[in-house]
Amino acid sequence: MRNYLFLLSFSFFAFGACSPKGLDVDQEVNAIFDVHDAVMPKMGELMTLRKQVLEGVNREGISEEEQAERRDLAKVLEEAQKGMMLWMNDWSKNAKPHINGETTTDEQRVFFDSEMQRVTQVKEEINGSIAAAKQLLSNKQ
Repeated sequence: MRNYLFLLSFSFFAFGACSPKGLDVDQEVNAIFDVHDAVMPKMGELMTLRKQVLEGVNREGISEEEQAERRDLAKVLEEAQKGMMLWMNDWSKNAKPHINGETTTDEQRVFFDSEMQRVTQVKEEINGSIAAAKQLLSNKQ
């Protein structure tokens, strides 16, 4: 009987030690903001490139096709900028209960995973639109 109790106690201890631990909220938030902080300084460049792309629309000798291409790219640049603003606004409205531990670990995990996907998408849109604008401007200037 003692062996049985010892084995049972040991099993609970062993499985308890191997069970998933709580979420490291600081680590999750820092990872998300590492992505944010990598692209936030590019917002000025984004808007400068948008202005340069649109300035070329009115140049003499520019084809209607290139005008349309430039307008479309300016829209993509603007949407990338709006994406960052929307993400930051949503974060400020929704993150507090998850950061303060007012939600369950599962809810936190879902929220932080979703926010990491969203901010990564914003980063890709910003970097992609900047690269496209630089490509267009280097080829068309």
